[in-house]
Amino acid sequence: MWKQTLKVAQVPTRVVKSLIRSKITVVQTKAAKQAPQSSRGPVNTGATAKIKIPTTKQPLQMPNEEKERALAKIQYEIRTHHKHGNYTDALSSSEQLLKESREHFGKDHPVTASSYNNIGLMHKHLGNWAESRKNYHESLRIYGRVVGKDHASYAAALHNIGSLNNLQAHLDTGLTAIQRLQLNEEALEHLQDAWRIRQVELGEDHQYTIASRSSYGATLASQVLQTIKSSKNKKMSKLTEQRWNAAEDHLRQALKQALDIPQHKDVKSTLKGHIKTLSAASAAQNLAIFLKTRVTDIVDEDTINVLDYDVLAEARQLYEEVLDARQELLADTHPDLVATKFSMAELMVALGENDAANELREEIVKSYDVQEVDGSEEGKKA
Repeated sequence: MWKQTLKVAQVPTRVVKSLIRSKITVVQTKAAKQAPQSSRGPVNTGATAKIKIPTTKQPLQMPNEEKERALAKIQYEIRTHHKHGNYTDALSSSEQLLKESREHFGKDHPVTASSYNNIGLMHKHLGNWAESRKNYHESLRIYGRVVGKDHASYAAALHNIGSLNNLQAHLDTGLTAIQRLQLNEEALEHLQDAWRIRQVELGEDHQYTIASRSSYGATLASQVLQTIKSSKNKKMSKLTEQRWNAAEDHLRQALKQALDIPQHKDVKSTLKGHIKTLSAASAAQNLAIFLKTRVTDIVDEDTINVLDYDVLAEARQLYEEVLDARQELLADTHPDLVATKFSMAELMVALGENDAANELREEIVKSYDVQEVDGSEEGKKA
């Protein structure tokens, strides 16, 4: 490391004041001519505004390369544990990263917000809904304070909370029907807000914008399904059918947009189907789940009634392409790949292919019986 010494010329105070007054007057006059009238009130064009120049007694903090290398190492550990489905160790590393981030960057900093997000993600995977929500909301609070509530990072935090609520509504067996509907409603609000911000900040066709739209459609479908289940009359009302169709439209449009995202030039793919990116795989998975849910009635683990085999065939084709893509692009233990195998196994049961379903379930079990290795030795699937 080297240091640069600056020699500051001694300028008389009266000259400095004169220069400052001249500069302020020029800037304010130009701004007064260009600035439009605000609907909130008139623009102050006076040249007598007081300018406060911030001062600090502490010198600017130079980057601590050793500390930041240590933080990067912890982040690598989190990614490795997460990739192998080892969420307990990933959570421990995430908590260590939060501690180090708060000490190094402070409590209100984007890196600290990201650290809270990691903890929220691991708690979500472990089914610790309350802890996940608490950390996700802290991440949201920090991003809102530091970068603003119209920023893409704030939208990401909204998206994460919405996805958490939707997942809990599906998996938490301790919830009442009313609690599930409430979680779905909150999820829709968060995902819609995330989608709106991302449209402005990132553009309609950005992968994160598409992800929020797809998740919004999936959550809308989930809400409709919960409404049907909680109703004594199992026949859809006209309004319910409209919402069901709206959910399908969001899911199909999101997939259409995702398919247009080009594959990264450095990825050497052997995929033959339409789905060649993880963004397209996520959108296709959401649509496949929707189609499967719409035309099946689950009686028990081994008995599923099918209402429309043509629709189920479309879902199967989507699942097969998603499975191929995720097997090529993800590690065997990645939660997204496991989710595809699990959901596809349910579809196999619906088609009466119980042996094929059991093979997929065995693959899931075997995939977690692995030794974690360094990424440079793994030589496979980032």
